[in-house]
Amino acid sequence: MGFNGFRTCRLRDPLLWISVALLMSFAGDANATGIAQIIHARKVHFRTLGRTDKSLRDQMDRSHLNWRLIQVDARQIAVLAASLPTWFPAGSGKGHGVGTRASPEIWAKPAAFTQAAQRMRISAQNMTRDAADHDLHALALDTRRLGQSCDSCHRVFRTHSSWW
Repeated sequence: MGFNGFRTCRLRDPLLWISVALLMSFAGDANATGIAQIIHARKVHFRTLGRTDKSLRDQMDRSHLNWRLIQVDARQIAVLAASLPTWFPAGSGKGHGVGTRASPEIWAKPAAFTQAAQRMRISAQNMTRDAADHDLHALALDTRRLGQSCDSCHRVFRTHSSWW
C-alpha cells in the first residue's frame, strides 16, 4: 500500500503542475484580454476626442455660433483631457496582440507624460471657461493651445502620427 500510495502521489505532482500551468496560461490570456480592452477603450477615447474637437472647430467657423453646442464640446474635451493619463496603465503598451501607437516613453517617463497631459487639461479647462463666457477670441486662442499641446505630446509619446 505504501508503494501504491507513493506512485499515486508522484503521478499527482505532474498533473498538479500541468493544472497550475494551464490555469496560469488562462490567467495570462485573461490579462492579455484585459490589456486589449484597455487599448481598445483608449482608441475609442481618442476618436471621441478628435470628433469632439472637430465639432467644436466647425462650430467656431460658422457665421452664427451655437454657444450651447460649443460649451458641450468644450466640456467633453475637458473631461477627456482630465482622464487621459488613466488611459495608459502600466503594461498597456505593445505586445498584447492589439496595435497601439503609444510609445514606450509614456511608461519610461511618466512625469513628462503627466506634465504633457496637464498642459492639455489646462487648455481644455480654459476652453470651457471661454465657451461659457462666449468669448470667441479667447476660445480660438485656447483651441490653438490645445492643438499645440496635442502635437507636442504626439511628437514624444506616439510612435507614428498622421499629423506630420
